[in-house]
Amino acid sequence: MNKVHDFNPFSKETIGCPFAFYQAMREQAPVFEASKGVFFITTYDLVSQVLRDTVNFSSQNGAAFLNFQGEAGLSAPSKPSPAVLELYKGDVPHRDTLLSADPPEHTRYRSLVNRSLSPGRLARYEPVVRNVATQLIDAFIDSGSAEFVSEFSMLLPLHVVSIALGVPQKDLPQYKDWSVRAVTLLARKATPEEVVDGIKAGVALRRYIADRVEEARKNPENNVIGDLVNAHMLEGVDGDVKQYRPLDTPEIVSIVEQLLVAGQETVNYLVSSLLLKLIENPDQMTAVRSDTDKIKQLIEEGVRIESPIQNLGRFAKNDVTIGGVAIPAGSRIVVMYGCANRDENKFPHADKLDISRENLREHVGFGVGPHYCVGAALARLEGRVVFEEIFKRMKNIRLAPGKNDFEYMYSFIFRSLNALHIEFDKA
Repeated sequence: MNKVHDFNPFSKETIGCPFAFYQAMREQAPVFEASKGVFFITTYDLVSQVLRDTVNFSSQNGAAFLNFQGEAGLSAPSKPSPAVLELYKGDVPHRDTLLSADPPEHTRYRSLVNRSLSPGRLARYEPVVRNVATQLIDAFIDSGSAEFVSEFSMLLPLHVVSIALGVPQKDLPQYKDWSVRAVTLLARKATPEEVVDGIKAGVALRRYIADRVEEARKNPENNVIGDLVNAHMLEGVDGDVKQYRPLDTPEIVSIVEQLLVAGQETVNYLVSSLLLKLIENPDQMTAVRSDTDKIKQLIEEGVRIESPIQNLGRFAKNDVTIGGVAIPAGSRIVVMYGCANRDENKFPHADKLDISRENLREHVGFGVGPHYCVGAALARLEGRVVFEEIFKRMKNIRLAPGKNDFEYMYSFIFRSLNALHIEFDKA
């Protein structure tokens, strides 16, 4: 039996296929101190407990996205050097809004975004998603083959989110370039050159979003930025009178930037990984093809078994005991969504793709509690439409012989295939 201390949690090998390590933690150390002051929370019940406990665990000060240092592990936030601070000159001022805020502030911001992404408003994006998916498939359908990540799964959510935000078509290539480069800082261990490049791209992207916000103030459009410009947030109560105020530009930029990560990266990672899972499980592929109403179940099971966001961070505000383990105030907490979603006590035969599970929607792939993923409904919509179009246009989907190495991004937070070469017959 594998021992939990036999693994390096931060090695490329463990991150590429972490499931034996996950099992060892759940069985031997459900609250695992991976390094001094860094605690991994691994079981379904404990993950759910921590995510709901905003009294003892905080998302503020960038706690959600941990600083991944490759095999060296995780580092606490440090004061940027003068050279790095220089790169941020002209940046949009930072605001803690969604991922980086705690209730009650988080709740007020969340309520505004929920309105913009309500089921009724999301319905307007289904034709957009379908049109983008159709155009992307058109580009390779006659060839009978594709590198699915670069030709489809990476591009679709980028186009959809840009349309939802109101990015003009002429700006899309530049917007795409900034987005990809900026997310590198979150996605994986970056080289010093990539850090500089990613910071510059992030600053440029935020300034671009700020410009779009100012344009929307003059000419509001029917998109997410337009909704946020017109929104008013509860500021306080004076006697019996509730006081509201509009969001300022840095607040809107913060919200939009977080929606970029939630809306672009996670859908990209989910769709490509789930297609591979279907190819590896032809019985499940057949079951969904024979009844496309089951695609919704497929998306839920895909989020569970692949968990595009493998973990996010918190820090302990107080001395607290979790799972019998004393955690000192100030400790860094790693909430292991991907590990919890394969907990056999919650999901029997958890390593098997099974769209017939009775508790499909009880996964924690979108989180749970106050910080439940604000973009979950949009991700579900995109995933459903994508597979409807794939099954409509392609059949006998298979792996391209000799072309796949099945390597995953060397990222502590995200689980993403680097490439997926497929062949298929045109339906």
